[in-house]
Amino acid sequence: MNKIITTAKSDTFRQLVKYVLIGVLGLVVDFGIYTLLTFFNMNVEIANIISSTCGIINNFFWNSYTNFKVHNHLLLRFISYFLVGQITTVFTTASLFIFVTKLGYPHLIVKVAATFVATMIQFVINKVITFRK
Repeated sequence: MNKIITTAKSDTFRQLVKYVLIGVLGLVVDFGIYTLLTFFNMNVEIANIISSTCGIINNFFWNSYTNFKVHNHLLLRFISYFLVGQITTVFTTASLFIFVTKLGYPHLIVKVAATFVATMIQFVINKVITFRK
């Protein structure tokens, strides 16, 4: 029990919780734009690239200023965060292409599942590389 309490009080755990909360805000941006674009019949892969990019930019600034609280080398950190985000955008876009375009699964379900996996990957890489102090 003490180990659980110690873990819950750790900086990394708090950062993870904040990262997830900021991620939810980013998901609102991402899914809002994605839903709007696909509503107007935009190709799901292109809509995903546009909406994910908007979510990535939104989340960088929130994470930078409120979560990891690092403000130095902001341009380099943004480039790193953006590249990590775009790597995972490639993952979600490929998932949409395979499971929606080729196999016919519902696009929102595929986007949710792929985004969840991508978020876990992003946290680890951004914690270790982008926002290290």
